[in-house]
Amino acid sequence: MGYTVIQLKDIEESKLNNIFKSFSSVNKDVEEFLLYKSIQFEKMDLSRTYLIFSSYKKKFVLVGYYSITNKPLVISKRNFSKLSNSLKKQLLGIGHKTERENYEIKSILVGQLGKNNNYADLISGNELLYLIYKTVEEIYELIGGRILYLEVDDEIHLRKFYLENNFNEVLSYRTPNNQCLYIRKIKDIVSNLS
Repeated sequence: MGYTVIQLKDIEESKLNNIFKSFSSVNKDVEEFLLYKSIQFEKMDLSRTYLIFSSYKKKFVLVGYYSITNKPLVISKRNFSKLSNSLKKQLLGIGHKTERENYEIKSILVGQLGKNNNYADLISGNELLYLIYKTVEEIYELIGGRILYLEVDDEIHLRKFYLENNFNEVLSYRTPNNQCLYIRKIKDIVSNLS
């Protein structure tokens, strides 16, 4: 199926509320971000939100969205010490310690992603990830970065989805929001797109 991805800032703000009216998600955080925060985050340059449209019954409909930002992944010294030795070794190769002895990796964060329940059968999770990967590829070419990461609710179906899509869960680690952390090397993503 064909998709058109449009950055939020490229749509007149007066038209966005009408577009957003059709969006519904099983995850209220995903829905509320789009409806109440995405425009503000865009204006403040905190993130970029991309709307995904497809054709349905001769209409152009919003089937999903994602929001990304360049945000380093910072793991405190205390949390870093809890990681497995093999994971520490991997991370040491792609990041550095800060003056406060935290561990920092140049990264891209997928802050939000979601499908529109009203048109859920028009896009799969894998297709949504592919569109994110294409955007990450463009960002990588412009500014670099080592990993793509997501902070995800601790739910079995989400764990299964991200692991099947070659993300690694950072075990024994919870984000400040008590979410699971999933990471994937950007070079691996880009090389698989070619």
